[in-house]
Amino acid sequence: MDKKEEFYVGYMPKADKGISKFAKLVIALLFLLLFVVVYVISTSQRFISNGTYEFGELTELEGYLYESPQPFLKVSAGTDIHGHEVYKNILLINYGKIGAMESVSKIKDKIGQPLNEVMVKIRGTLIYHNGVTLLELTEKGNAYLSSKPIQSEHLYYRENSGGPGNVTLSGEIIDPKCYFGSMKPGQGKPHRSCAGLCIAGGIPPMFVVQNEEEQANYYLILGENGEQINNELLRYIADPASISGRIETLDEWNVIYIDPTKIKRLD
Repeated sequence: MDKKEEFYVGYMPKADKGISKFAKLVIALLFLLLFVVVYVISTSQRFISNGTYEFGELTELEGYLYESPQPFLKVSAGTDIHGHEVYKNILLINYGKIGAMESVSKIKDKIGQPLNEVMVKIRGTLIYHNGVTLLELTEKGNAYLSSKPIQSEHLYYRENSGGPGNVTLSGEIIDPKCYFGSMKPGQGKPHRSCAGLCIAGGIPPMFVVQNEEEQANYYLILGENGEQINNELLRYIADPASISGRIETLDEWNVIYIDPTKIKRLD
């Protein structure tokens, strides 16, 4: 007599042993496959910044206001082990996807004095990550609170020094507002359109160079003569790229001066 062929229909209380074993094996294999897929996807993702954007919270800061090479506020960060004053340069940006140049110009008009003669108090929203700090002028020109004369012009001094000369770097062009905290992810192709709007709106473009240990160096990008080249960079955003230029340091910031026509996309 031939062995009875197993089968199963929905109204039966349970499946035959052979079908039950097969179903369990298939389920186990599917779970294993799911685990492998999740692992591969999670480990292949690029690093995403975990910066902080203090949305809804305004912070008052007092320091020295600069318009060049980008809008900065130089603030006191305490003293070093020798008791000397330590300063930090905070990059200024505007509310929304706009650079801070217009708001800084309005603040300058309200001050009515040369910037190298006054200490300025402004307020805005802090954005920070990995040692880099930005201040969003959430109230735009109304971010200005007060100013007072400085006691000595040397306080307005910033340390400028040449870098390693002409270098070639590999990395990605990003907009610092999103990258350092206001969006996650703030880099890569998922963020291409947003970064394009930010840089087109005047937010300073930045080049991030990352190593295998996810340690990063950051470079503000300007043209060879210090001019703004935001529009020329738009087509390279979110793609791995190689740039060549002259590096200078501005206190703790790196600035690279490049010819945008010589940017190369990387495979």
